[in-house]
Amino acid sequence: MIKVVIVDDEPKLRQGLQTLIAWESLGFTIAATAGNGRDALKIIEDEEPELLIADIRMPVMDGLQLIQHLRSADHQMQCIILSGYADFEYAKQAIKYGVAGYLVKPVNIAEMTATLKLVRGQIEKERLRRDWNRTQVNNPELCLQKLLNPEKNEDPATLRSMIRQTGLLWSHYEIVVISPRVSEADRSESLSQLSAGLKQGMEERNMGIVTESSPYIILLLNAPLHGRQRRDQLYDEIRCIAGDTRFIAATGGTVTEPEHIYNAYVNARQAVKQAFFSFNDRLLEPGLILLSSPEFPCLNSDADEKVLDDLIFRLYYSLDAGNKSMVMLLLKEAAALFYRQEQEEKSVRQSFFFLTNAIIHRLAASSRIESKEMESVSRFLNGIYQYDYLLDLLEETHHFLLEFMEDSGPKGKEQEIKQMIDFIQRHYAEDLRLSTLAGLLNYSTPYLGQLFRSKTGEYFNTYLDKVRIQKAKELLAQGMKVYEVAELIGYASVNYFFSKFKKYEGRSPSEYKNP
Repeated sequence: MIKVVIVDDEPKLRQGLQTLIAWESLGFTIAATAGNGRDALKIIEDEEPELLIADIRMPVMDGLQLIQHLRSADHQMQCIILSGYADFEYAKQAIKYGVAGYLVKPVNIAEMTATLKLVRGQIEKERLRRDWNRTQVNNPELCLQKLLNPEKNEDPATLRSMIRQTGLLWSHYEIVVISPRVSEADRSESLSQLSAGLKQGMEERNMGIVTESSPYIILLLNAPLHGRQRRDQLYDEIRCIAGDTRFIAATGGTVTEPEHIYNAYVNARQAVKQAFFSFNDRLLEPGLILLSSPEFPCLNSDADEKVLDDLIFRLYYSLDAGNKSMVMLLLKEAAALFYRQEQEEKSVRQSFFFLTNAIIHRLAASSRIESKEMESVSRFLNGIYQYDYLLDLLEETHHFLLEFMEDSGPKGKEQEIKQMIDFIQRHYAEDLRLSTLAGLLNYSTPYLGQLFRSKTGEYFNTYLDKVRIQKAKELLAQGMKVYEVAELIGYASVNYFFSKFKKYEGRSPSEYKNP
């Protein structure tokens, strides 16, 4: 029931209002009555009503003075003004004090009932607002939500008071953001389950508080996570609670003021968004990016398209030449390139899809992959989009590509020369250079040239020319034109082909074709 105090200097009117209005059925109860404003003040202090009904004209203290006094004392009760016809202009002055309405004497029962219903709705709304504020002040989780979503015009003193009342005034704060890696359809259930498990595991040990803010779960810890061991312990605990649910977790760092929690929250969210480029299976930290480690190269400012084409070229030739050690280095170079292009993780996965696909097609074109193996190729390419971390993607891509390398057999220089010869036989028509092979085999160009000559008796370029000329003779015998043969065997200039052919065969290509 809503308490009401009636103030009027006419006893009959006070009595009439009490008996003619169905107060209880409307949700009200008459707490007391008074004949003037001064007497009403004492009653209001004792009864704490939520509705005041007062006449404008009264002795000692009139209704307007009474309302002025209540408002200056910060009383928030609703007020209804009663006035005679002659007091209408006077009554309007009370509107600025926030009265809920005013009625003209003699009071009409229907009008009073309608006004009371409206006032009851306003009072009930105010009750809900006060209850919500009271709950918010006493609920640490709601207080944390407020700190994570600060309002621009928030009063610092009010906020600090709320933090103190909820028991969140600590010496240190460390915020951790957890992002379950699940589909949108499963997100709500995963958040609820993981949040419940963390609440039980963390709050019962008084480590801090846990809340949800989709798509994240937030831990506010009351002690800093100093050292890698402490961070790893927390990560393992989250993993144990998460079970089979994949997740990414990041800290925003330690702060000492509750007002700085939001900045730490922003840092943690940014670290989560950069998780793909960070270290896997650990609690991530702001600014700690895998690609900034010494294992990844710092690229120059060459045109990205040219660099990517060169990467595909070198990766393919490394695989074709059987140089396993170069493959991971080149994959890391590709990762650094994509990151330099400011690609997001989805775009990086797509770039690796195209990179791997281009290499596989080259291997397939040179009969290095059988048709029956293309099913596994398809599965791998589609699986590229499922990796949470770049490091996992690199390792799996590396492992997959190595499966398509020929068994290199025993190691040693003899085997490497055999690989080079086989490589030349298959790629004679391309822009082959000794320096390219030297890079693939991790030798200096001069040393590899000497090694090649000592094993074959020929300089590299001479051996390549002879392979090309032998192939040219086969093509000319098939009736192909001289300029077509020159292009097919790797000579950009017909005149250059002519001079090479004559050097090794003692006659021109035309003479060979038509003896």
